[in-house]
Amino acid sequence: MELGISSLGHIIEYGLNKQYNSLTDLFIKATEDSLNFAEETDINIVELVIDPPVVFNGDERKKFINLVKSYSLTTQIHGPFINVNLCTHNHIIANASVNCYIKTASLCQEINSKIFTIHPGLGNFLINSILDYNKIQLANSVNKLLKSNHTSGLNICLENMPQNCNIMLDENDIEDIFKKINNKDLYFTYDTSHFYTVDGNVSILWDKMHKKIKNIHLVDNFSRDSDTHPPLGTGKVDFAEIFDVIKSYNYQGPLIIELSSIKELSQSITFINKFL
Repeated sequence: MELGISSLGHIIEYGLNKQYNSLTDLFIKATEDSLNFAEETDINIVELVIDPPVVFNGDERKKFINLVKSYSLTTQIHGPFINVNLCTHNHIIANASVNCYIKTASLCQEINSKIFTIHPGLGNFLINSILDYNKIQLANSVNKLLKSNHTSGLNICLENMPQNCNIMLDENDIEDIFKKINNKDLYFTYDTSHFYTVDGNVSILWDKMHKKIKNIHLVDNFSRDSDTHPPLGTGKVDFAEIFDVIKSYNYQGPLIIELSSIKELSQSITFINKFL
């Protein structure tokens, strides 16, 4: 296991404080400062969140690639997730979401990132019977992505979701979706807070999915109705139990601290190090 950080906290904090002149400025500044923080604190892995996705084309793309390559850190990518919906029954949006992730996969190849996390989107919240169709659509979308020539050598990891997303929820739902997708090249990102919101059983999840788990998001939470990403150790997520389970399966992948603010990053690193 190796500890890493997400650039999410920098993006959220700079965005909320309006510390940018444009979306490109926001994204590049957050990315650069998260990489700098990692270097200064001897963290070797940074998960770069590509949202807002302003770096797919042109000079912005070159600037991002050159920036990332100027560091000796290991980087992995969290794809865009705002307004992206692979599981929607709206085929126009589903296809656009697949294309968005294909572009992100191409970016992964250019910066030599080997892990790429994707979100399934939002299941229907009005008609429960459509949720089965959401799973079928998700399977179709993910398989289209995996067939793209940009995904060679890339570990694409589908992330579990909090309860208000209505898809990829508890251990049984996750297992069912992976069976529907039925593709050996798809892997799993386990988010500790998302799983807490659905009152999932960590031991059963790892029994079912441990061979697929390539990435972990370490996130705390206070409530099953929220996903606020507070400092690690301040909420109700049982990290002692989680680390007992993941160590029993000899997990060797990245552990990404994912916060909504940069102020508590050092505090969270200190907290989680006692479990490593």
